[in-house]
Amino acid sequence: MTKEQIVNAKEQIIRDYFDSWVKKDFSKLDQWFEQDMFYRECYGATYQDLAELKAYIKVAAQKQTVLKWTIFKIEQTTSGQFVVTWFFQAREEKEYCFDGVSLIDFSGLKIKRVVEYSTEHKTYRPYQIK
Repeated sequence: MTKEQIVNAKEQIIRDYFDSWVKKDFSKLDQWFEQDMFYRECYGATYQDLAELKAYIKVAAQKQTVLKWTIFKIEQTTSGQFVVTWFFQAREEKEYCFDGVSLIDFSGLKIKRVVEYSTEHKTYRPYQIK
């Protein structure tokens, strides 16, 4: 594979993973993630390996319906890390949404590390001069 093909393949893995939450189809987790991966959710929960991530997903998929997980942009840094900006909308007991950023590292063509950050979706300008 060329360098460009590798980057494109990694970006597709990211897109497919995000989309798996909307489709509730997690059948390719073993293809997308290293067994000894690390995942830090934007609210603080961490998963130290793929078994822990699968256990979380099993529970989350039963109580949560992801309505949208829209990727705005995927950029690769000079160190090879991917920076993904996105919008997330889901329903549990009530509907909620927020914006976020994921920092994603790969080992070969598998995700090795994910660290997420979130922010309120609704914005305002408290010092806007009219």
